[in-house]
Amino acid sequence: MGHLRGPAFPFSTYLSLEGVLEFWRGLGQDPGHALSAHARTLLHRAEGTGQLRGRIADAVVIERHRSLVEALLSALFPTADAQALGAVGAPFAYTNIYETPAARRTGVFSEDAFRDGLSLRGDVLERGEIIAAYQYVLLRCYGIDAKLDYPMLMSRTDTTTGLLRHYQVGWDSAFVEVAPRGPKLHPSDADLRRLLAEPTNLALWMEVLPPERFELGGLSIVRATDVTVREAVSRLKDDLLQHDAMASPAHVERWQQRIRTLLGAPDVEVGVIGFGDASDVSELDYAFPVGRSLLLCSGALPECPERGESNYAEAFTSGAAVIVSDLEHARRITGLEASLMAQGFKSLLLQPLFVGQRLLGLLEVASPREGAMSALSAFKLSEVAQPFATALERRLGEREVLLQSIIKRKYTAIHPSVEWRFREAAARVLDGDEEEMPEPIVFPGVYPVYGLTDIRGSSETRSRAIQGDLVEQLELGLAAVQAAGRRPSLPVLDQLAFRMEQCLERVRSELRSEDETAALTFLGQEIEPLLDDLAALDPDVARAVEAYREALDPRLGVVYRRRQAFEHSVARFNETVAQVLEREQELAQAVFPHFFEKFQSDGVDYNVYVGDSIARHGGFSELHLHNLRLWQLEMIARIEWELARVRPTLSVDLAPTHLVLVQDQPLAIRFRVDEKRFDVDGAYNIRYELVKKRIDKAHIRSTGERLTQPGYLAVVYSHAHEGVEYRRYFEYLIASGYYTGPVEEHELEDMQGVRGLRALRLGIASVAPDTRPDGARGVAAAGSARVRA
Repeated sequence: MGHLRGPAFPFSTYLSLEGVLEFWRGLGQDPGHALSAHARTLLHRAEGTGQLRGRIADAVVIERHRSLVEALLSALFPTADAQALGAVGAPFAYTNIYETPAARRTGVFSEDAFRDGLSLRGDVLERGEIIAAYQYVLLRCYGIDAKLDYPMLMSRTDTTTGLLRHYQVGWDSAFVEVAPRGPKLHPSDADLRRLLAEPTNLALWMEVLPPERFELGGLSIVRATDVTVREAVSRLKDDLLQHDAMASPAHVERWQQRIRTLLGAPDVEVGVIGFGDASDVSELDYAFPVGRSLLLCSGALPECPERGESNYAEAFTSGAAVIVSDLEHARRITGLEASLMAQGFKSLLLQPLFVGQRLLGLLEVASPREGAMSALSAFKLSEVAQPFATALERRLGEREVLLQSIIKRKYTAIHPSVEWRFREAAARVLDGDEEEMPEPIVFPGVYPVYGLTDIRGSSETRSRAIQGDLVEQLELGLAAVQAAGRRPSLPVLDQLAFRMEQCLERVRSELRSEDETAALTFLGQEIEPLLDDLAALDPDVARAVEAYREALDPRLGVVYRRRQAFEHSVARFNETVAQVLEREQELAQAVFPHFFEKFQSDGVDYNVYVGDSIARHGGFSELHLHNLRLWQLEMIARIEWELARVRPTLSVDLAPTHLVLVQDQPLAIRFRVDEKRFDVDGAYNIRYELVKKRIDKAHIRSTGERLTQPGYLAVVYSHAHEGVEYRRYFEYLIASGYYTGPVEEHELEDMQGVRGLRALRLGIASVAPDTRPDGARGVAAAGSARVRA
């Protein structure tokens, strides 16, 4: 085979054994050489054929003298090396005239496998062959060794195991000859320097040394060395350098395949467990799969009270590789090992992954074959343990960043708009005395924008749901007791039924918290302990007892049907409101940064604070405040429309009400370190918080009607100019189709500590306008409203 000549190869080639015959001739002429007599015998046989001299144009000649040819070529490959991979053919030809036994057995030099397995594209390979041919021309005709040749990597799939094997391929040109055609060319020294300076400029080479002026002949020898283990390790290390090596399913599958190749085991499965902050075996519950885990294939640690005796615990505590060649007969068989055996694994290797002295996790390798994991497996894996640990450390770092992001987004009050202020304070601590008390985080001169979307009558609805569930549970319990009480031998059950009827009457008439507690205590302590005995009396009683038990929630142990439906509906209600809030406030955030927070209970209330101190680089004006106020009014209408779409899907219909509180005087907010949240600062500002807490229950003076009503928005304010400003907003919003008139104006009844409040109220349009403005239009429109104001 030598090199593979492509269709664009420009040189003529031929096969010749003259170089090999000359090699044996030299040995035959050396009487002191051990093979001298053997060499003369081979030469005599070759000369006797008359067909193995000179150029051999017909492959039939080789086949006719196969045994002699192989004897002549035995000098090229050590006969004692049964694993030697080699082949011989004409230079740059497709076919071999000889392959070593190991090469024939593995098929490594078959035409398709060889060409397809080389690490170069077809066009690059063809150019490389031409460059290699010119190297021989320079060496044989002009005595210049260009040293352009280099080994290549070839990969092919082992037909037995299905795994990739990797070979380093190199060519031996000792028996390659170059024959000039016509008068010898004599390129100038300058031309030769140009050629050596531009080894890939084939046009230049063909101009200076036209390929038709040379023939390449003799024999080309190709040898392959199995470098599967080395290449698998190298490629695995490269894989683990990828940023998502432990996250992408494709990468996980790839490094599993690399480990299969490294171990020569096509059936092994590989996983990685991360320990996070786990410091001892008792905290293995906090372990988690990284990409894929064999033990945590369901996402959680299997039930195993004796986990401290497991092989995983040994690897955790010892920090050394643990090898279990036969899981079924291992000295440690706990619930963890049983989980692996249930998946079909029979042997296991656990490789701890350290960075410095810190144990980050375990590499799991398991096989369905007994004895597949051994000390040799552990030795091979030890070379990739550190790259795995480094990749795991990077993945754990990424995971920590994501965790912090979720915590900040979901669980803390440090909103992105004010994070810069916390970073400044933290940087001062970091650059100075880390033990000093954190400086106060205060934002003075900010304007609040407050709103509430509440559920009308949620307390009463919840109470009715609890009452209905409790009545149902008492009725079912009473039915069971009454069914058993029909037996004349158990009059005590009549007394229990009498007490249950009294309890049921109280709960039906009015549910008070003490009645609920007393009823559940009565059922739990006096009725439920008797149910097994009652069920044993006869089938009718057993059916009544079964009906009682089936009605109970398995987690809470009480009837929970109506309250669960109510709570699920409230959760969906709140989720709908929160989604609109989050989406819309991001649009407004893009116009001017502001602090935003929301709270959920039976409904959602939210605070927005905007001002010069919130924005890192300032630039606040009253225009931005009016933008936010108009944005809020438009958003409330969108919340109402979205809830109208969702309400038919709720188990319990919940009617929303909407309220806005106007505060035209700036205030200060301070971050409360102990509560990890913002609150208003100063005695005057606290009045604002007091008003917020009470206005949702406000009533209209003179009529006593509740201010907030389904389908309406109520805006509460203190000063006349605030009412004027909002009336102008409403003129625009009614004309735009968000709200319907008329705008009602009301005085509110005095509340404890709160007097002199007024309110505007108007209806929200039942459907959205045909062309609904987005958040950006609302912000722009607020500017127009401000101009008119």
